[in-house]
Amino acid sequence: MIGPGGRIGRFEISRTLGRGAMGTVYLARDPRIDREVAVKTLRDPSATPELAAEVEARFHNEAKIAGRLQHPNVVTIYEAGREEGVLYIVMEYVDGEPLNRYAASRSLDVAQKIELIRQAALALGHAHEKGVLHRDVKPGNILVTRDGQVKVADFGIGKLVAGEGGLTRTGQLVGSPAYMSPEQIRGGPLDPRSDLFSLGVVLYELLTGIRPFPGNSMTTLVYQILHTDARDPLAAARDLPPVAREIFARLLAKSPDGRPADAAEFTREIARIGRADARRQAEAPPAPPVAPPAAPRVLEPSAASPPPAQASASPAPRAAPPLPGRAVAAAVAVLAAVALIALLRGRAKPAAPPGGGGTTAGPATPGLPATPVPAEGPPDAVVVAAPRAVGPPPARSGEARARIVRTPGTPADSARAGRILRTRQSVKIGVSPDQARVYLDGRYVGIADDWDDRGGGRTLPLQRDGAHRIRITLPGYRDMNVEVVRSRGAGEDTVEIGGDLARISDAPFTKLGRIDERTTGRVEFRVEPPNALVSEHGRPLGRASSFGPASPLRLTGPRVHELVISAPGRQRRTVRILVSGNAGNDRATVKLDLKD
Repeated sequence: MIGPGGRIGRFEISRTLGRGAMGTVYLARDPRIDREVAVKTLRDPSATPELAAEVEARFHNEAKIAGRLQHPNVVTIYEAGREEGVLYIVMEYVDGEPLNRYAASRSLDVAQKIELIRQAALALGHAHEKGVLHRDVKPGNILVTRDGQVKVADFGIGKLVAGEGGLTRTGQLVGSPAYMSPEQIRGGPLDPRSDLFSLGVVLYELLTGIRPFPGNSMTTLVYQILHTDARDPLAAARDLPPVAREIFARLLAKSPDGRPADAAEFTREIARIGRADARRQAEAPPAPPVAPPAAPRVLEPSAASPPPAQASASPAPRAAPPLPGRAVAAAVAVLAAVALIALLRGRAKPAAPPGGGGTTAGPATPGLPATPVPAEGPPDAVVVAAPRAVGPPPARSGEARARIVRTPGTPADSARAGRILRTRQSVKIGVSPDQARVYLDGRYVGIADDWDDRGGGRTLPLQRDGAHRIRITLPGYRDMNVEVVRSRGAGEDTVEIGGDLARISDAPFTKLGRIDERTTGRVEFRVEPPNALVSEHGRPLGRASSFGPASPLRLTGPRVHELVISAPGRQRRTVRILVSGNAGNDRATVKLDLKD
């Protein structure tokens, strides 16, 4: 162990990032270029001098191979060395979390999880093209940065420590057997399909929260991987589309010939799960309302209709046919109950304090909590419980709620359509926290702050008539789900979704900055150095110099694109660009000088 202030080679240790059986990972500083790096040490106390020399030779060889990998989704290797009997490798420091932190999380939906695995597959595909196998693909070796970019670490290290087939000379399995392919466990020859099997296990666990091959002991686990089919993914995650069964049967086939041939085919297969899930959500009927829909009409009659007592007192145009005795009694009881409710509501509702402070609440429906109405909302604001598109029903207490606010000067009726909002054009997202991620019909479009029509944001336009699902989510908060219908007959051009997401845990989340540029779709770059790479979610889009005035980058919307600009030896920058028909600019120009 090396404490803060110590050194490994020229690298100054800042703190320990993690420890394992074979060594330690430190956060360090490279004094030559004043850059933070991660230094991973390797130590095998049981090795003989002869074996140690062989391990060191293989270590340097594998470090050279891994050092040739240059990809946005691969942790970059800077150098390797030996210090007082300790082998070390210096690599890019990734400020993020390992993927296993997300395995049981409900903060990510199916599309988000598939996107993370897609980026990991891109990294493996790049390595395979360079002739490098990972051989230790597992959630702990897949890092997710604070801006959602995947970085795959430890290329070649498992191959270094283990001999051919994943076995050391003592016959001990190295790595994580739960993620190994059958051929790796048998000690047979490996090819890229072995890494892709392991990545399929990672995806299965990410989507279901459990591993496909259960085993309380090494013997049971190995038998399951070699001889039994993976557990039914839909038994563990009922919200997955049925096609997931077919796809996982292929990703986790015992024979390599039954699996996708390469990373490109792997990504096409998992994309089918995402498309099927998006269709399922779009076709799913809206969840039933929490409160009876008739209650607001009885307790808060609109100005256009008389209150219940007046309605019952109005003379009928003709005499009604006589009712049986029981029917008369039931009708009298109903009218009495309505009158009593109205009377009690009139007595119990306190006057609002000066300035609009405080809150008011209507009478609680039996068995349900009272619905609080934020005092800052307009007089005709309605509070409705937000339905969940998937998963178990949310808890009644502390449930995320949407405050549906009509645009001033338009009829209030269209904002009172229960859980379904209606608008002619767009939606304004005014929820708190403003960092909440917004998904339109299953597609990420930005954060709430981007679509609140303030501070550089815009309203979120709906591009087609019909129903749309908006999901607002953030780690540590309960999801808010709202259905919005775009219709020419709606009362407003813009309808607002407001309210606070309910806090349920202290889970961390990445804070995103404000919008840097706005455009209807075209972006040009003036970046130094000109050969800087432009990428999005780990997918390279091209060199910055290739997107000039004559050939701008074309982006689709409505959504916010988070583009990463990077170059070797320079600090990476993330630029957030809002693309929408109401952006106000036909073209955006990104001007950057990446610092050393």
